[in-house]
Order: sequence, then structure tokens, then C-alpha cells
Amino acid sequence: MTAVTTDQPARKGYSRPQEPISTSIEVHEMFWGYVIKSPLADRRWEEFGQTASWIAGMAFLVAAVGLWLIPGGSADQGVMMMKLGLSMVLGGIGSLLVWYAGRGVRTEIQVDTKIGEIREIVRNSAGRTSLVGRYRFDVIGGVFLDRTHAEKGEAALLLRYLNTPKLMLVAVAPVEHLEPLRNRLGRDLLARNSEARSRYPGALGLPRSV
Repeated sequence: MTAVTTDQPARKGYSRPQEPISTSIEVHEMFWGYVIKSPLADRRWEEFGQTASWIAGMAFLVAAVGLWLIPGGSADQGVMMMKLGLSMVLGGIGSLLVWYAGRGVRTEIQVDTKIGEIREIVRNSAGRTSLVGRYRFDVIGGVFLDRTHAEKGEAALLLRYLNTPKLMLVAVAPVEHLEPLRNRLGRDLLARNSEARSRYPGALGLPRSV
């Protein structure tokens, strides 16, 4: 595996924000590595969707409970089974919608140099996190900038999974802010994988669980 740091147009595999914004990315140093935070785009529609999901989810849960508050039919086994099935369906849909509403829309990338791992995290307004994906350093096939919208003065920092078209969006920011971060990621990936090669010759280059 070689961590290539370069500029190139992106292929299919990630969703680029429709309206990039000129806000600097944030890099927070941690004892195990660092965290990259980037306000990728205007999230108002996603926040509205999650609010609507919470309202709809609560309505489904109330309906599931309300079925058992309706008088009559308690002696009829067929009616009871129908109520049970319907309440389970309503409760399941409601729980799923409430879970989605609390998942959050703020994405951050955690680069763990201690164990050689990159984690994609979603954080909600209360600070609770959900793990979207985790990737070992040895499955990252490249680090590069997509300058497709260079006329707007911004670029997308991307990671490639092995040598596949699958991409992970790290940040969208002005090019001059992304270049140092691209170079740092490339150095960290190369350093970790060089260390792994010296300890376990021939161990890299094979797909690993992510």
C-alpha cells in the first residue's frame, strides 16, 4: 500500500456538498492523534429532516401505545393478535425514526496514529457520537485534493479505499488550508505503514477488515 498525496479529479464514490463554504477546517490535537472537523455544507435541510423524523417517530410510538387504550376487543383473540402485530410495526417504525433523529449531522474524522486507524464519526447536538466507519491505515490507497471547483477557491480532501473508486470525504475548505493537512495525513500513513512493513514483511497490501 502506498499513500499517494496528489491533486486529481474525483471519481464516483462520495457526495460532494452542493455549496462549499469558505470556513477554515479545525484540527484538534489528541493524545492518540487528531480530530478533523469541517463544516462541509449548509446542514439546515438535514437538521429539518431529523426534526421531522423525531416528530413522526413520536407519533408512531404514541399510536402504538394508543392501540391498547382503545376499549373493546380484549376478549377476541383475533383482535388481540391484530393489535399486537400492528403495535409492533408502529413501534418499530417509530423507534427507527427517533434513532435517526438523534444520530446527528456533524461529521468528524478521527486519525488515530497510536493504533493506525481512521474513524468516521457523526456527532449530534448533545455531543453523542455514532461510528459510521473505521479504516486501518493499510487500506488507505491515497490522499488527494479534488480541485473540480477550483474556480471557487476551494477543494475537497479525499481518502481512497485501497485502489477502488470508493472515496471518503474528509473536508471541504480553501486549497491553501487543505494542502498542509493532506501532507500531514500522507506522512502519517506512510510512517505507520513503513513501521508495519519492518515488523511484518509482506503483511501489507492485503485487504483488512474495516
